[in-house]
Amino acid sequence: MFISKRPIIQIAYAVKDVRKSASLWSKKFNIGPFYINEHIKISNTLVNMKKSEFDHSSAYGWRENTMIELICDHQIQDIPSNSNSNGIHHIAWIAPDFEKEREILNKKGCEEVLSANVGHRNGMKFAWFYPGNEVNHFYEIYEKSDDINNFYSFLYEQSKSWKGENPVRNISDIN
Repeated sequence: MFISKRPIIQIAYAVKDVRKSASLWSKKFNIGPFYINEHIKISNTLVNMKKSEFDHSSAYGWRENTMIELICDHQIQDIPSNSNSNGIHHIAWIAPDFEKEREILNKKGCEEVLSANVGHRNGMKFAWFYPGNEVNHFYEIYEKSDDINNFYSFLYEQSKSWKGENPVRNISDIN
């Protein structure tokens, strides 16, 4: 069994509608603001190690020391058999050495079910792994980058000064 030595920085929940869910989570759990990114551009997508397509949207918010992601998988070819459509979808951490972390996860019996690059083919790498039925959600690893660190820092800073106004925003609103 794989035991992570990295801090979990994100918990993602599968939802049907990121905008409605972000509004609900904001009211119910006082999380905000959420930033919506619809139909996120990714490239080099592999699902179950085969070239594939993956269309998803996410809402990103922050609570205390954790990023909360609400994720909607609109279309995924060759959907991983263990993909959750509600509840916890994945937990995530940033891998200082992405390829080494990927190798460790594979050696520990975690099945790599999705990998891709954010944006263009040279964008930040990320991958999902299925650790088995006792966990029953994915692990996601991110390649360490200034972009991911800056985005997480931005969300954290926004959450500290948030007073409940404008709880759901578009990611394009970020300057």
